[in-house]
Amino acid sequence: MDEVFATCIICRNEKAQKCFNDEHVIPDSLGGYYHIRAVCVDCNSLLGREVDSPLVNHKLSELYRFGQEIEGKSGKIPNPFAGTFSQKDSPEKKARLDVGSDGSLELYRPPELKWGEEGSKLILSISIDPKDEKKLDDIVAKALARRQISPETVARGEKTLTLEKAAYTCSWKIDVQNFKLGLLKIAYEFAVDTLPDYFHDDTAVTISQILRDGRYEDALEYVKIGNGLQGKIWDPFNQFLDLDSRTHYLALASTDDMGLVCLIKLHDLFAIGVILSPKRYLDEGEMHIGINSLDKRSFIRITGHEMVNQCFGPRHCRPLFDLGLNPMQDAISEITSLSFVYEGQANEHVPLYSRQGHLICYLKEAILQAQIEHKVEGKINTDTYWFDPRLKYFVKAVNTGNLYRIVAYEMVREQIKKL
Repeated sequence: MDEVFATCIICRNEKAQKCFNDEHVIPDSLGGYYHIRAVCVDCNSLLGREVDSPLVNHKLSELYRFGQEIEGKSGKIPNPFAGTFSQKDSPEKKARLDVGSDGSLELYRPPELKWGEEGSKLILSISIDPKDEKKLDDIVAKALARRQISPETVARGEKTLTLEKAAYTCSWKIDVQNFKLGLLKIAYEFAVDTLPDYFHDDTAVTISQILRDGRYEDALEYVKIGNGLQGKIWDPFNQFLDLDSRTHYLALASTDDMGLVCLIKLHDLFAIGVILSPKRYLDEGEMHIGINSLDKRSFIRITGHEMVNQCFGPRHCRPLFDLGLNPMQDAISEITSLSFVYEGQANEHVPLYSRQGHLICYLKEAILQAQIEHKVEGKINTDTYWFDPRLKYFVKAVNTGNLYRIVAYEMVREQIKKL
């Protein structure tokens, strides 16, 4: 059997299929369940070390993983508070925060030893954390051994119990740049996996080189819609997506001024937009959504049209008629009758006529040129497509053949859920 070859989307070299393994588009250490097999083993290892690591190990990511109890590849939940804290009023006194068996944070003070003299006596004072009470003898023995003092020559004094209440402080360095390379990788891999033609785009070639070489500064040329923490860039999706849920979202869309864009929202962690190409690749209104649920432990991909249909109930449509200032009673009676049907009403393939009865176009074509008015009242969403008043469109009644002018077309849907 002939060996199968494929092209790695990072190094762009053709390699045997056996040289590829699972690449997590969203790192699994952040709860990602979206993976592809389009990255070779060598590039996969490089991405994990040079690209994913600054994102996964970012201080904000560590705080997120701790709060969401997401284990890393080691099987452990990171402790973002690891390190030394100093007492606010006595900087020489140190402490650290440990994660208890129940996941809670516990302050721990390392043993504090002080040597002093009182007359001819050498005095050793030891302050310990309650957790170390059983280790006191070992602590004393080690302290004496370092001074080469025999334990038999030591007289023990009184043990004093005090409860210390003090504020401890520490400082963190927060990376504001390097982590964005990991977000660029997510956007690039989602786009290549969703839109195969994008792989050959000039900008896609450049981005793959940036990822392969780990060029953090060059990533900023593309990862620049928002600063990475501005969830408001996802506000247009609030009607369809449950942005407060434990879910990562990806969205591919196109605009005339920016071209192909990928928006990324990693739950309560990062939210940013990536410009992937000056070319559109998607038609007006076309969109692809990736939904990575931490609770369902799954990833699904849907189109914008599917998103709308899943979030809203059946669509109820009707034309808005203009019968003039003095409409005839017969016209009103026919239009308001329960038996009134116009051509194309059943399947919305509605022919639009001139006043003389000549076919101008179909409703779908007219809607594309119409001005949209969107209204939301509770869960009821109404889109009204207003036609150019200079263009006089008429629909034809099936029973009588009468022509009636319409000035707009109204679509009403009720929201039933969010994804």
